[in-house]
Amino acid sequence: MLISADSHILDPPHLWRQWLPARYRDRGPQLVEDADGGHAWRYAGARDPEPIGLAGLPGRPADELRPSGVRYDEIRPGTFDGAARVADQDADGVAAEVIFPSARPLGHFLDDPDRDLVLAGVDAYNRFIVEEFCAAAPDRLFPVAQLPTTGVDDCVRTLRVSAERGFVAAVLPCWPTGGDHLDADSAAFWSCAEDLGLPICMHVGFRSRQERLLLRELHERRLDDELTSVRFHPYGPDHAPRPLTYHHRAPNFGVSLGRAAAVLSDLLLSGLFDAYPRLRIGLIETWVGWIPRALEAVDDIWARNRFLRHVPLRRPPSTYWHTNMTASFLDDRAGVAARHVIGLGNLMWSTDYPHFGTFWPRSREVVDASLAGVPPDERHRILAGNAMRFYGLTNRVRPA
Repeated sequence: MLISADSHILDPPHLWRQWLPARYRDRGPQLVEDADGGHAWRYAGARDPEPIGLAGLPGRPADELRPSGVRYDEIRPGTFDGAARVADQDADGVAAEVIFPSARPLGHFLDDPDRDLVLAGVDAYNRFIVEEFCAAAPDRLFPVAQLPTTGVDDCVRTLRVSAERGFVAAVLPCWPTGGDHLDADSAAFWSCAEDLGLPICMHVGFRSRQERLLLRELHERRLDDELTSVRFHPYGPDHAPRPLTYHHRAPNFGVSLGRAAAVLSDLLLSGLFDAYPRLRIGLIETWVGWIPRALEAVDDIWARNRFLRHVPLRRPPSTYWHTNMTASFLDDRAGVAARHVIGLGNLMWSTDYPHFGTFWPRSREVVDASLAGVPPDERHRILAGNAMRFYGLTNRVRPA
């Protein structure tokens, strides 16, 4: 059995027009045409509209991908329609998917300085994904709620409503306070999550509200060219590759990995899991091959500083990883090789469908290669069992 611990959607054309309150619709994402006559979404702060091609054409060979010039009537309906998604699951041999929000459309709201717009956008998406998209196949599609960036009280309210609506987890876009570090002011949120038994996830793109507002301002003022991450320039007239420049709109692997490692370190060294021992936290789309070294590092920090700096932990920090945390990956052979160090109960496979990184419809082929030689019982845990346990899906999934 295959269960994707992290999948996504492409905004259907009607999402924001139908689900966002009327007074905010002019400020929501707008469906427009790209330069090649295809459909694109105009998100706030973006330099150009976002064409739908890369999220609407999963399975296309790399040399056939068309980021722009693609319209909704050309793409796979399963990318934006819940009922149609089941056929795509069947084509990939996937029994169920856990559906996470996508960064760009939700960033339109999360990065905005207007608290009311943030909350309106978050609520519109959450209602759509649970009441429409996942409701089309409730034993195959399981929704993750988006949490806001506007502080602990708003996160707690959203979390409680999400539990009532039947979400299987909630994703934090930043620390509950909106700040840039984990602190005691977020206690009410962690206590609520533990009491509700709802897993909390951190997806790639985790950043403070202040950083989000700053990046939005820099985008809008066109002052962002010097920020760090890789942007590839097209070939020059002589067909020679141009040099790389750096740009934060295309986060490279090092940036994403570095942020995930920092979040992991904060969680394990903070004493959070001593205070809330039943709390479950997942690092999503972070891959796992780096985790053995990270666990060694936090244990070394604790061993050297536990008395000198009064690090408030009852046990070595790596033990909390094994009891309270998990992470997801697509194809991570280094992680699979290190699975016993990471923990057989701490890895969850995913497809990332329909995003650019997905292997659809070859997921079975890819997992057979990346998990070659892994015993059947271990394979089941990594490919399905851990996701079922973490998200509470036992007895809820209908086999594909």
